[in-house]
Formats: sequence, structure tokens, C-alpha cells
Amino acid sequence: MTALSGKIILLTGGTGFIGSHLAARLRQISDVKLVLLSRRTMHGTSENFIPVNSSLKELTRDTWLNHNIEKIDIVFHLGAFTPKRGSEGDCIEPIYNDNLIGTRALLESLPGVPERIVFASTLDVYAPPPENAVLTEQSPLQPSSLYGASKLFCENLVRTYARQHGCGYAILRYGHIYGPGEGAYAKVIPLAIKSLLRNESPVLFGDGSVKRDFLFVTDAVEATVRAALTNNRALDPVNIVRGESRTIREYVETLCRLIGFSGEITYQADKPAGRSVKFNNDKMAETLGCWKTVELEEGLRQEIEYFRNARD
Repeated sequence: MTALSGKIILLTGGTGFIGSHLAARLRQISDVKLVLLSRRTMHGTSENFIPVNSSLKELTRDTWLNHNIEKIDIVFHLGAFTPKRGSEGDCIEPIYNDNLIGTRALLESLPGVPERIVFASTLDVYAPPPENAVLTEQSPLQPSSLYGASKLFCENLVRTYARQHGCGYAILRYGHIYGPGEGAYAKVIPLAIKSLLRNESPVLFGDGSVKRDFLFVTDAVEATVRAALTNNRALDPVNIVRGESRTIREYVETLCRLIGFSGEITYQADKPAGRSVKFNNDKMAETLGCWKTVELEEGLRQEIEYFRNARD
């Protein structure tokens, strides 16, 4: 972490789910000047924190110069339109403007060539794997949504920019990330917690036997920071996953126990449950190192507390 001291760091998407946790982590580093880009109006400008209010597609060189930013050392590009539910995966306008036009505008606006760009991509760039197959960085690429296709295009945009300008870069394909701050997402863990806190039965599609691999948000942040610190000039790509799959039923049963819910889980056998997924995290461990990741129960406890506080 001390290697980032004295750096000027730009973080896009710093008020989003993963981005807000990354921003908090970066602000703990001494002598870092953090430039935080967001559509939301932010306050509290200081010597080491500069909020910039702008959409990605509106960025120009003057955006930075107007804030007296003449140099950026590290770029964490997490800003994007990210679907909060499955039906939003093909929303043309925000995907085109935020992801495609926005990433191009960001790269063209930079006040000089940064040392490194860390780009947040997604496992949605891969083709749906066959049943019981383990997904790796070598798995076939075939996005099934416009969102996934936009991320794959932006990977190539960042890769090409870095190679043409001679800077380091990392392409991180985030898997299923959970934790405090994902309240806006219609995903199984936040939906189940909300139901349980209302003392209502959580609803699962199918019989709950489908497997998922969940990584706690602070571990995703740890991987992201390490991607900026590595001596490897090009991390291209790395899947950010836990590498351990459990059934949806197991996750929800754990939530029931932690919250103290004594009712039954509701199973809707006529609804599509999706397919089990298994991820390999060998490359993540090889390139970013190993650390003690947050255990499932501790991560779920933290997310439960987040929702309890949000209700108050």
C-alpha cells in the first residue's frame, strides 16, 4: 500500500457498490491525492480529496484542468452502467453512453499518460459454460447481453490505449460480489435479507440446488488495489472470484440462522433457477498473491447489519 503514497489516483464509479468500498480504502493511504469522479454531487474538497461531478461521456481535458489536476498516476475505472436486475442487461442507451462513449471519453480526456489503468470488467464477457464446467480466463468469450458485450469492447479499448501509450494496465473480471452497499441489486442475497428482516419467507427459484461463487466486497477491493501495485505490466485478464461454490439453499439457510428466522424457505419450482457456476481463481492467486479472505458467515453478518441500519 505504501507504494501508492504520493500518487494522484483517479477513481471513477467511486460512489457505487464496489467503488465506495475502494474509495474508503484509498483514503486510508497517507499522502494519496484521490480524485473521485461521480454523477452525484459530492462535497468536502481537501488537499488530498478532489470530488469531480460529471458523467463519463462529458469528460474532456478541461474537466481535469478546471480542478487543477495536471497529472493522474493511477486510474481505477469502475464507473459504468451495471444492470441491477437481469432485465436491464440490454438497455441500449445507458450501456452505449456510459460504457462505450464514457470509457472512450475518459481515456481521451486524461491529462497525460498514467502509470497504470485498472479496468473493472465482468464475467458476463464469457459464453455460458457447459454444465459442471469450471470457468477460467481461457474459457470462450461470447457475451449473452449487451452489457457483457460493452465490457468486452471496453477491455479492448483500454488494452489498445495502454499498448499505444506505453502504460501498464489490468483487466479485472469481477464475479459475484456481495456485501454492504448492494441494496439496489435484485440478487439472491440482498433480496433474501430484506425478506427475512420483514419476517417473511425468502423465495428461491427451483429447488435451491444451483451453485454460486460469492466473494466479499472487501476482498474484491483487496484484489483491485493489488492489481495497481503489481510489477506485472499487463494483467490481462484476471477473474476476481472466490473459487468456491455453494448451493443457493446453503447461503439462504445461513442467513435464516444468522437472523433467527424460524419459518420455511419458499421454493418456486416453476421458475427458472439458472445454472450452477464454478470458477477457478488460480490466476488471481498467482498474479495478485494470497490473503485471508472474509469468511462467508462474517460477510453475511456485515451485510445483514448494513440492511438493518438502512431500515432505521
